[in-house]
Amino acid sequence: MYDPTAQDYGMILINLLPPELRKSRGSEFNPLYLGVAACFVLALVPAGFWGWVKYSRIPYAKDQRDQRQADLDAKTAEAQKVETERARIADFEAHRNLIIGLLSKKVYWAKTIDQFGTYLSGPWTTGNSPFEVSCTEFSITPIQGARSTDAKSGEIISVAFKAKYKLLGLEQNKAGDYIKSFFLGTETGAFWNENGFIGKPEATYRGDSPDWNIALERVKIEFTLDWVRKKTIAAKAKGK
Repeated sequence: MYDPTAQDYGMILINLLPPELRKSRGSEFNPLYLGVAACFVLALVPAGFWGWVKYSRIPYAKDQRDQRQADLDAKTAEAQKVETERARIADFEAHRNLIIGLLSKKVYWAKTIDQFGTYLSGPWTTGNSPFEVSCTEFSITPIQGARSTDAKSGEIISVAFKAKYKLLGLEQNKAGDYIKSFFLGTETGAFWNENGFIGKPEATYRGDSPDWNIALERVKIEFTLDWVRKKTIAAKAKGK
């Protein structure tokens, strides 16, 4: 048995423990190896992360970027087409509104003149004395600078309606009655009220000189009246 006090270091150390209790040399663990292994593993982590980022995440991000850019280019092209169509629609609407505006400003004078002829043909009478009405001169002229705009109604244009009238009656002493009946029938008639005339029919009446026509055996009364006809162009409705 080993004696630590012995001076003879040439003695052989003998383990007298039974084999099952003896410590195996292979089970001895050196902490230095653990440290080296840990350092190696730690060195591999950044390298592995770098490789994962470079060869996996970066290519994936580039693919996503390229896909997003392609989608953006496609959407941009579609948006440009939409803006182009909107511009065309705006041009069409402006053209349409111009045409509608011109049509709305148009005065159908053929219809007006036809109504005017019906209006002149009467019948005209005062009491039991009939008379005839005719027009010997006639003109229609737009009134320059007479346009106005109403926020609710729309644009209002004015037209001068000038005519020279001739009345023929059977009784000379009823010339004044013929004139009164003419103005009353005009003011209450459809021609005056349906064509936008303003004021009173007799507003521009300046008098007359009744003349007895021997050949016709009629009293003749001639005078000129300047009427104003206004037409309202409806304001555009809001919205489409």
